[in-house]
Amino acid sequence: MTVSKPLTSTLFSFGLFIVISFVLIGMSLIDLLSDQQPEWYTYLILIVLTPLSLFLTYRVFINYKVIELGNEKISINYSVRNSRKHYPLTQVTRWRESIVKTGKSSTFKELEIHFDDNFKLNLGLREYSNYQQVQAYLTKKLGKKKQEG
Repeated sequence: MTVSKPLTSTLFSFGLFIVISFVLIGMSLIDLLSDQQPEWYTYLILIVLTPLSLFLTYRVFINYKVIELGNEKISINYSVRNSRKHYPLTQVTRWRESIVKTGKSSTFKELEIHFDDNFKLNLGLREYSNYQQVQAYLTKKLGKKKQEG
């Protein structure tokens, strides 16, 4: 069984950014409530950083998922939301690997798996562990359903 989950370095980076963002938002709120004429950047921080921080908190931590592949099925465990999805491999309609060259020597790779209930699962090389094993499993078990792209 192959288990793929977000990398610790990715979680740490996003977590540090979110903590700093919420500290800045809190300081800006205190400044806004205590000062009669707050500076213009107080409003800018609140308008830009609040939605961005909330979105990242949802995307990275509330939507945290662990993917398990094996025994002819794919299981997705959302630990924070305490929910689980199980898909037999027969419910996979298609999958593809996107490869984008981002520099002279670096590339961005992402697996995109589509299921018959219109659910789409994305796994990035730099975001999830065991990317190569997941890609090899999909190639072995679902090679006919692979889309080029």
